[in-house]
Amino acid sequence: MRPFLSLALAALLAGCSSSGPVQTGKDTYMIAKTSGGGMFVSGATVKADLIQEGVAFCAKNGKTLELISGVGKNAIPFARTSSAEISFKCVGD
Repeated sequence: MRPFLSLALAALLAGCSSSGPVQTGKDTYMIAKTSGGGMFVSGATVKADLIQEGVAFCAKNGKTLELISGVGKNAIPFARTSSAEISFKCVGD
């Protein structure tokens, strides 16, 4: 039973990772993420996680995040898990 639990936990955690920032233009990026938390995580929570990831990414370059757009989708039982996507710019102060 333990190997099954370990495999299930690994699959759950793997589903939580984001795409990471993908450059879509000059200082413009997008990040997408699907939650591994199933019905227990809202699309808004996933979106907030992405914004925090974007803030950290921009801060590494001494810039701040300017959100262009963002959408979070809640889970639908047996159809999809919660997900989100944001587009943002890293701007200088």
